[in-house]
Amino acid sequence: MKKNERVTPGFHKQFNLNRFGKSEQSVLKKLASSWFITSSGKQGNFSYCLIKPTTEFSEMFNLDREIVCVFSQYQNFDARSVDVFDQIFNKISGTRSETVCGVLVSADEDVEQKVDDLLNSDPEHSIIVPFTYKELFFNYDHKNVENKFRKKFYSRDLFSFLSPLKKDIYFFGRNNLVNEIVNRHKSSEHSSLFGLRKSGKTSIVYAIQRKLILSGFDYVSIDCESPSIHKLRWNELLEKLVKLYHESKDSKVRIVYDGRYEEKNAADSFEEDINKIYNSKKRISSLFIFDEIERISPETASSTHWSEPSDFIYFWQTLRGFYQKHPNIFTYMLVGTNPSCVESSQILFQENPIFASIPSQYVPSFTVEQVSEMVVNLGAYMGLEFNEYICMKLYEDFGGHPFLIRQMCSLLNKLASKTRPTKIDKALYIKALSAFYESSHEYLDMILQVLESWYPDEYEMLTLLANEDLETFDSFASDHIDYTRHLIGYGLVQKGHGGYAFNLDILSNHLKKRHKNERMNLSDPEKVQEISIRRNKLEKGLRVIIRNTLRASLGAKSARDKVGSAIIESRRMKYSELNLNEILHQDKSPLFFLELINILSRNWDEFKNVFEFEKTKLITMLNDINTIGRPDAHAKNIEQDDFIQLRLYFKKIEPILEDWGV
Repeated sequence: MKKNERVTPGFHKQFNLNRFGKSEQSVLKKLASSWFITSSGKQGNFSYCLIKPTTEFSEMFNLDREIVCVFSQYQNFDARSVDVFDQIFNKISGTRSETVCGVLVSADEDVEQKVDDLLNSDPEHSIIVPFTYKELFFNYDHKNVENKFRKKFYSRDLFSFLSPLKKDIYFFGRNNLVNEIVNRHKSSEHSSLFGLRKSGKTSIVYAIQRKLILSGFDYVSIDCESPSIHKLRWNELLEKLVKLYHESKDSKVRIVYDGRYEEKNAADSFEEDINKIYNSKKRISSLFIFDEIERISPETASSTHWSEPSDFIYFWQTLRGFYQKHPNIFTYMLVGTNPSCVESSQILFQENPIFASIPSQYVPSFTVEQVSEMVVNLGAYMGLEFNEYICMKLYEDFGGHPFLIRQMCSLLNKLASKTRPTKIDKALYIKALSAFYESSHEYLDMILQVLESWYPDEYEMLTLLANEDLETFDSFASDHIDYTRHLIGYGLVQKGHGGYAFNLDILSNHLKKRHKNERMNLSDPEKVQEISIRRNKLEKGLRVIIRNTLRASLGAKSARDKVGSAIIESRRMKYSELNLNEILHQDKSPLFFLELINILSRNWDEFKNVFEFEKTKLITMLNDINTIGRPDAHAKNIEQDDFIQLRLYFKKIEPILEDWGV
């Protein structure tokens, strides 16, 4: 049946109703009053048929293809009734049936609650719309069926996945990349895939594994983050790799390991064993996938023996040497956040065995078309209508980062009208974006953590770009090509005719807030405002630290006496009635900044473990902040040199206050 052809209810002329039992036949006749029933089949103990929605129903739920309808005669619901859908989806052509949903007809009267409980533990499973035999036979009403679909589709958040996608159902935008890497393997070429946290690497790896299996190839996956991997020495990891390969090939050939993988024999044993396993089964190439490769790479490794060059070099010399002699047995793919293991020509002054043999490939950002495809399709299943403007805004604000876009759309789903279908309009988007800014710091920090840890210079460049210090950024970019290559590769910035710009506006705003006190070229009023805000915050923090530290070490009464003795006598009498909490109240303390400095100085033994500085250095910094850091009080501007000096002081002291929660 052609896609645009109007669908009317009934049975296909070749549909064999007699292959079903009487109960199923009764239900099918009811369904045929509002569905077009096309074909049937058997999967294990379950009978099923394919039902095609009418045109109106199809448009309502974005369902263009046939839906699998499974019959389960078990009186008590069995999880196999849900698992069978995946088996049927795999058997039927993917272009024929919907994989996003299925219909289950069960003899269990409590099937709906049991299915809901099961699917709540597997959010990536297709949507299952459950009915009972009685429900469809005695009380069949197409409106009730429609409402059941609406309830199951519109109550589920298909955007809210936090874990990597293990199935194809909700996997978007990366099929070309998956095909490219699989084709490289078919051509006996190695691959790599690098990206920041939450960039979709693991979902892509799962998709590659599924594609390899469908194409008749094997794979071995090595999780280098696991201590059972990175705790192994290079020769022990070779032995582990042979065992994993043996298992993946399901080979019955006998391999003797005892004593054969000592360092001097490991490379020879590896070659002998891999060849023996390869020749024992169907001779097909395997892909060795090393995930989190930085965990067994120098300078970034999780175990000290990989941090030194020898283990890394010996391991990859062995694999490279084998591959050069036997290129059809395996290729390898390196996956991680840090590409230095393939980009560095030398590893701690020794030749890197895999340099220039593996292309350094990064996870690409979604194009605006891919963003639109994902958002519009998933949104339609949930009753959310995304127009072209909203899709473009998602692309601009989140730079084609699928995880962040999904989280934003999940928030839009929560804020949108519960009467579905409903349109996502500009006003709702602005409201959701504001809320996302407030709740997304953890995700954004996770994305930036790789740069902060391993590429601090590139992180500094991002900060410059966020604070619009384009002159300094361009200077770094022209002198250090590698810096911008990483930033562009990670999808954080783009280069155009007008220079460099952020791909993710939300990340630019996050960095501006994070480093708001590092902007350059401020106007005089902006300098005064920044210094005033930071000094006032510092003063409030000092009140809390002084109060809590003295009370903890001396007790409230003795602490109050120490505070009083540091105040000049005329003011001491004025505030003699105030207790410790009142005189050092965070917001209402009557003490001057200079008096706080005096309390610190006279009671230094109590504070020397709080601050990281010598006493004289801290007191000098605080005195300067008190004298030159009050331009607002004197209605004057602040000199540039003084401004830079004060920034340095604040940068040293503020983290200590933050550590103390003030």
